[in-house]
Amino acid sequence: MQDEDGYITLNIKTRKPSLISVGHASSSWWRVMALILLILCVGMVIGLVALGIWSAVQQNYLQDENENLSAALQQLAKRFCQYVIKQAEQKGTFKDHKCSPCDTNWRYYGGSCYGFFKHNLTWEESKQYCIDMNSTLLKIDNQNVQEYIKARTRLIRWVGLSRQKSDEVWKWEDGSVLSQNMFELLEDGKENMNCAYFHNGKMHPTFCENKHYLMCERKAGKANVDQLP
Repeated sequence: MQDEDGYITLNIKTRKPSLISVGHASSSWWRVMALILLILCVGMVIGLVALGIWSAVQQNYLQDENENLSAALQQLAKRFCQYVIKQAEQKGTFKDHKCSPCDTNWRYYGGSCYGFFKHNLTWEESKQYCIDMNSTLLKIDNQNVQEYIKARTRLIRWVGLSRQKSDEVWKWEDGSVLSQNMFELLEDGKENMNCAYFHNGKMHPTFCENKHYLMCERKAGKANVDQLP
């Protein structure tokens, strides 16, 4: 543009830098960072959850292993304790060993404690006596127990075997029926002989109102490992 003196004046307007592109780039950068942070947070959460699950699995595994080892140790302790007791009985120096899981004057064999009591009682009285001792009348359901009891006592003793009537089946106190392989131990009885006692390796039917000694049985606890020799 020419002024009055003939000089040309340049009309230059200063252009302001555009903020639109910068703002857009900044916004995109923050979005990327936010997405990365979100992914990292999700990854950390997943990692923590996985770590928690793995820790719980490992804890359960170690607990199971510990229980298995404890059970195996207890089985070994029981067998060794029974061996110690058996050796003492054979030498005739039997005394309640401290490793036994049974109470004083109860005999430890297999997984059970056996009590031999010299009380002349009827079968029903004997049943109640055992119940009061937190036990039941003796059940002989295998050859090993039969041989052990035979060697342990020569007296007539009630066992937990009875029937309701003479024409009904013989049952143990836990409700199980006398097995076929044990029938050979049970002698024939007369009518109304509905209770059984054990003597000299066999079971004999007799009248429930008769009075005899008795044998009680209850499950053995844990052997005292720290008392083993």
